Amino acid sequence: MIRRACVIAILTAGVVFTTTIARALVPNPGLCDIPRPFQIHSSTALTNAVPSHAAKYNVLILSTGGPINASSVEIRMTIPGDTLTCWCDGQVGPRPYVFRERTNAAGIARFVVGGGGCIEYGLLAIPGHLDYVGEVFADGVRLQEIGLVSSDVVDNAGRRATDSPRWSPAGACAAGLADAVEHTTALSTNTYDWCTDFNCDNDAGVSDAVIVTPFLAGAANCSGASGP
Repeated sequence: MIRRACVIAILTAGVVFTTTIARALVPNPGLCDIPRPFQIHSSTALTNAVPSHAAKYNVLILSTGGPINASSVEIRMTIPGDTLTCWCDGQVGPRPYVFRERTNAAGIARFVVGGGGCIEYGLLAIPGHLDYVGEVFADGVRLQEIGLVSSDVVDNAGRRATDSPRWSPAGACAAGLADAVEHTTALSTNTYDWCTDFNCDNDAGVSDAVIVTPFLAGAANCSGASGP
């Protein structure tokens, strides 16, 4: 009788322990670090070349037990966000796009996506009833809504994606002269512009210039377009 009671106690403890571990591995939205601006650029090669992963979209997935390794992270674009963005040709999957990565041992997932545009989070000019371009999920848990930033912020006529009439990339997502004017105006005058705040620190400063300069100097471009 005593032996059976011990076995039951051990099994019960095992169930409790297993349940505790499982709960600890669930992404916690309040602990995760999800930048508001989904950062994309019109050259994935240059994105990978920028030091310290600064030009990538980096998300940190945490549970109450710490970083989650191999968490499945998804960026699910809304229809307006997908349509307004200039995507480099070759993106895989049905529309609206869903981008997927897994976290490393430190709980970080890094996204390198080719494209251009700026769609400020919370902007009323976004078509439809939503004021964001996408949502970030980890292991099926909804974490945060996002906007979008890129070195390619305007088209050749200086229009942004949400302007009226909206921008027309004309077959190429490209960081050109008009984009340089747009970004450097904010940087040189220390005037805050959400579209130039790449590192999401509520300031358009030196760290943002370090990120965007290689794309402007290298005239980063790809074949692509916005629209359905």
